[in-house]
Amino acid sequence: MIALDSSVRLIALQFSFSNPDAIPASVKRLDRETLEERNERKNHSSGIVVIEPTENCSLVDFLDELKSTGYEMVDALYKERIDPKDPRGRRMYHMVRFLFARREFVDLSEEFKAVRDIISRELRGICEVVMWRVRAFLNPFYKDGEEVIGHYAISVNLESRKPLFCPDGQPVTVWQKDEKGNRVGNAPLPLKPDYCLRIKENTVQLTVQS
Repeated sequence: MIALDSSVRLIALQFSFSNPDAIPASVKRLDRETLEERNERKNHSSGIVVIEPTENCSLVDFLDELKSTGYEMVDALYKERIDPKDPRGRRMYHMVRFLFARREFVDLSEEFKAVRDIISRELRGICEVVMWRVRAFLNPFYKDGEEVIGHYAISVNLESRKPLFCPDGQPVTVWQKDEKGNRVGNAPLPLKPDYCLRIKENTVQLTVQS
């Protein structure tokens, strides 16, 4: 669990995609990552893992709870990054990050104001119809390149995308299996998440999906 109080200035939802067609159309495009940028990013990793990697998680309620807790989207960006499995930089993945600031610190650019509602709808689609592998970090908070002591940023990383619906809108179905891997039942059942990322009592936590 991660407590949300006035010390948590920023929350980032960072999605990784292998398919560029899944990238929301309205987010800001940045230049492709270079090897130098990748090395600098890795050298500055200083966060503490607060949610271990957990498969099959839904975010269906998370955005509304984030808003009611006092956080607003302030930016969204897309960047092709170097795949960590290919450090020579020939294979890439697609990173999309949505930033949410605590309400008392919100400062929106006019450019982002013009597209925020569109991006919010696109983000909701990503959260409501897909399962993810979730992990989260508590990081130092930086302003103008300087660490602000006593303030933090949370990064929620979402990988291993699993759609819950087919392109025609029908649910994705899977066979239930017993401990030996044999099929159970007469027909496959709709795919369902095992966990939900929630905000309860001002804490970010994973709950078991009933």
